[in-house]
Order: sequence, then C-alpha cells, then structure tokens
Amino acid sequence: MKYLLRMLSIICTVLAVSSTAAAQSSVIRLHVVNVPVDSGLIAGLLPEFERSTGYSVDVQKTGEQVYENARHGGADLILSHYGHHGVDDFMADGLGLWPRAVFANQAVLLGPPSDPAGIRGTQDVVEAFRRIAQTKSRFSVNNAATEKYLAQVLWEAAGRPDPAGWYVDLGTRDQPAVQAAERSESYILFGIIPFLKLKEATNSRLETFVMEDSMLQRMMMTVIPNPEKIPGVNLAGAVALQKYLTSVATQARIRAFRYPGVSQQLFWPSARDNIGTFLTDNSPMPTTADPAVNTVSFSTATVQSGGTFTAAFTGANLSAETHFDVRFRRPGGTTDEVAENWQSGVSGIHRLDAATPAGTWRVTGIRAHRDPNDHGASFIPVGATLTVAP
Repeated sequence: MKYLLRMLSIICTVLAVSSTAAAQSSVIRLHVVNVPVDSGLIAGLLPEFERSTGYSVDVQKTGEQVYENARHGGADLILSHYGHHGVDDFMADGLGLWPRAVFANQAVLLGPPSDPAGIRGTQDVVEAFRRIAQTKSRFSVNNAATEKYLAQVLWEAAGRPDPAGWYVDLGTRDQPAVQAAERSESYILFGIIPFLKLKEATNSRLETFVMEDSMLQRMMMTVIPNPEKIPGVNLAGAVALQKYLTSVATQARIRAFRYPGVSQQLFWPSARDNIGTFLTDNSPMPTTADPAVNTVSFSTATVQSGGTFTAAFTGANLSAETHFDVRFRRPGGTTDEVAENWQSGVSGIHRLDAATPAGTWRVTGIRAHRDPNDHGASFIPVGATLTVAP
C-alpha cells in the first residue's frame, strides 16, 4: 500500500461502538439579511425543502448582525449580500467555507409622479440619469454605500455632467433619504423591497421608474460557517439547504417569484456564477434520515510512517454498518482525491504504509452511506488534518 488515504487498511477489528451515534439536529438555523424575508421569497421557497428533506428551517432575520451572530455559533447557514460589511472579516478569519452565489436583488430609480426629466418608460438607467442631468431635475444621493457608489457609476457613464444645481447630497441614507427626496420632488436610488415596504407604511407618492437594468442588481450568497472554527454547525442541514437554493428547480422558482401587487421580476437567479464542479454536483440533498458526519478526529496529530492511528466520526444516523468515503488533499496538493469505503464503523484503527509521503494530509469532506456500493450521497464539508512524519 502506497499512500495514506487511498491505500490505508483498517485493522480487522473495528473498535466497539454504540450502534447509533447521537442524533443531529433536524433544525437548520438560517441567518439572513432583511430583503429575502421582507419580500416573502424565503417563505415561498422553504415549504418544499422542508417537505422533501424532513428538516425544519429556523429563519432568523438578523440584518446587519448576521455575521456577528454566526461568529458565536448561532447559524448553520448565512444568506447575505456579497458585499455585506461583515463578510470580509468573517472569511479572512477562516470562519466561513467558500461562498455560493444564489440570487440578486435590486435597487430601483425612484422619482416624483410629475417626472420632470421625462424618464417614464426608460429601462436604461444610464440614459435615465443622463436625462435627469440634462434637464437639471433634482437628484438626491442615497448615502447607503452601494446606492452612493451606483450613483457615481451612473454619473461617470453619463459623461460626468456638471452636478451644479441638480445633484444634491444631504448626507442622509436609506429611508430618511427617500423621505427627504419625496419632500423635495427628487429622483433617488433605493432598494425595491425596502421601498415597497415604505410605500405600504407611509403611502409614499414616489414612483418606480427604472427597474430592469442589470446595473441595478446586487448579488446575494450563502456561506456555511467553518466547522473547524465554529463548533455545533448542522453541516448536513446547511449543505442540504445550500444545494436546494442553488438547484435548477429553485433557481427557476426564484425567477418566477413576484412580490404581491408587483408584476415585474425582483429577484434574479445567479447560482450559475458558481464554479462548474459545484454546478455539476448532482448528488442528492441530505435528509434527516441519511447518515451524516459532523466531525472527524484522529487519535494523534502526527504519526510516523508505518505507525497506526485511530479515526473517529460523529454525526447523525451513524452505526457500525456505516461506510465512509473520505475526500482529501495530499501534502502540497491543490486538488481533491477520494478514498471510497476508507472506513466502516464510526471508529477504526489504521496503519500507514511505510512509503506514505511525509507532510500534512488534509480531509476536506466525508460521505457517509449504508450501502458499500452506493457512492452517490453528498460530501459533507468536514475538515481535519493528519501530519505524517518521515
């Protein structure tokens, strides 16, 4: 036997274990920013997922605190904008697995019913902005970071028109900025869902003028907290929900979703922006009845070539008859390899071949299954390392 994970053998006797490991939670804690919840999109998507998998999704609309809450172990899956202010530090600290694009929501160009710039019917947002500048109709800056940046892009794309007399920045943002724009008969950029909720609450007279330009879209993504850094994550549930949201059927439902009373599309499928290997993974979504691994641990962090170590798995629906496929990277490797049926039973002793290359071997995922010949289940992104000393 030549290599660690491909060529290891399990010593004949598997360590005695109980027939079933402690049950994993059937609840998935989804922490999400406001828009997908306020729009009704999440409520419309989840019943089918819960019916088909047995999981129950606890939706927590935590808005600006979504990543802070996840840092403290409160989330199994995070759904946020790609540009959420908390995501950079969360990912830089190694607290999240690779983000997966799911869909985009959008901003809208609002304005007074009188439409002094004559942009009604225009679906090119740059052309609409150019007309606002040419007619010196009042445009108010929304100082929310993304809307202000978008306004700057529009100004650049429109040929840098002289802002004097029409381009106004009062230093306000979001709802206060929109309400000030209404009082001053201004055009302004704002998120369409927050505007619709504001309109319902205040009967705002502002109208939506440009909605369908792709420049107005803003991508949202899911992140699974890294189980190596944040314990207690329901990995199988998180993987199942992430796969569901990015599945072709759900992406089509996202495209078809409509906010009550609004005929235009407000959410735009974007899962196809993910890497091809993710898109072509046709393994089924984990269900609460499937065996699933939450952790893998080794009896020692370092083992000599020719030595032995014990590997142990914990999770849901595991037993002495469960088989484990291991996805791994060898020392210095940049691509994943798979060792099928590497272990049977939740704990076992392994002996290294004397020719096993030295260095750190990294586990990147585990696939648990009952039938030794069925390798179709999803890999769960469980991580662990083992260093082989020469």
